[in-house]
Amino acid sequence: MQTWYLYSLLALLLLGGQRFLYKVAAAKNCGTFLTTFCFMITVAVLSTGLLLLFPPVVPSLAFLALISLANSLTFVSATLAHIQALKHMPATVAYPLIRMNIVLVVLFAVFFLQERLETQQILGVALSFATIWVLARDNAPDNDARTRAKGLILVFVAMLAGALSAISSRYAALHTDLLAFIALSYVFSTLFTLALAPRMFAPDQAHTVPRSSRKLAAGIGLAMGLLNLAGFYLFLKALALGPLAIVASINGMHFLVAVVLSVLIFREKLTLGRLLGLALAIVAIVLLRG
Repeated sequence: MQTWYLYSLLALLLLGGQRFLYKVAAAKNCGTFLTTFCFMITVAVLSTGLLLLFPPVVPSLAFLALISLANSLTFVSATLAHIQALKHMPATVAYPLIRMNIVLVVLFAVFFLQERLETQQILGVALSFATIWVLARDNAPDNDARTRAKGLILVFVAMLAGALSAISSRYAALHTDLLAFIALSYVFSTLFTLALAPRMFAPDQAHTVPRSSRKLAAGIGLAMGLLNLAGFYLFLKALALGPLAIVASINGMHFLVAVVLSVLIFREKLTLGRLLGLALAIVAIVLLRG
């Protein structure tokens, strides 16, 4: 087994567990701002501490700052939209749709990085769009039409921002120190969370939220941070060693971990449409691997 492939699989499991915690935060009605802030600051503090223990060699401080800034802005936007979308639509619909951002990443790899797209990968792109169409038309009565529409808008934001975050990660993996990138990116992410969350969504009102709920949000955010620090580092290692289109496609499977856990733990329904969408998503991402 190639090293980058092993890193990709481990990142898949860790990041899948992190994404499931998005669902837990939404189901427990934890504040989006508080959960995300605790998540971001956990990674920022831990990665900065590791930098003090293992001083990095950074080829260009200007590039590190620029790529970290770009990654953090897109990642925070994707995370906030992702968590909020789960409050408006089931995980079995939201996760597969959001992970279809892999289509954008693969297209970027092909047209801008000149990575070759095989016949089966072209079929994977087509199936990815079919997945979006099937799941977007899901008619299960979990939410009313207005709620689903708002959820789909948030899903689109998460898709686009997530794709841009993955692309910036590729450049960081190739051209700068990984741990320094993680630390600076999450320092920026913490600041962006403070700036964006109140504007993107209604701010959490601490005085109206029970103390136990705030503690739960902080705990979930901490757990997200621990899983993300390990998973993101392995994802970057895989990106540094393997092709963007394939590594991103493997990593794109991590939503299945969250969906399966959501069905098992939260007893979310698997309608025929959602089963079809999940099946199409799995086949599409596997085909995109080439």
